[in-house]
Amino acid sequence: MTLHLAGMLNRMTTEDRMTALEHQINELQTRQADLRRQLAQAQLDQWRGRIEDMELQIHLAAMEASDKLTTLRGQLRDKWTDARRRYEESVATASGVADTVRTGLEKAFEDLRAAVLESKAKLS
Repeated sequence: MTLHLAGMLNRMTTEDRMTALEHQINELQTRQADLRRQLAQAQLDQWRGRIEDMELQIHLAAMEASDKLTTLRGQLRDKWTDARRRYEESVATASGVADTVRTGLEKAFEDLRAAVLESKAKLS
């Protein structure tokens, strides 16, 4: 404590000191309330940022899933077109083509189903 402040305190009455302390307490309470408001605002801002980040991740996952499904759907359609062409080219070997068609379509369908399930899991 500086000599000047010590000298002031010595000249103050008990009531003056109490008034000064009450004023100081009020200022500290006001500052504390302000700091609590700032902390609450910072926490709200932090949660908003986390939610926005999560929304972005969901959007990116949905785009990735959509791209993957579009690709797989195109592959499935291409396999069906190829199988149809083979079938039409050779009726004599229809049995072999049917097995090839069935196997190719089953595999393509399984790939598409797995991609849908994986996309659903990512979005959950």
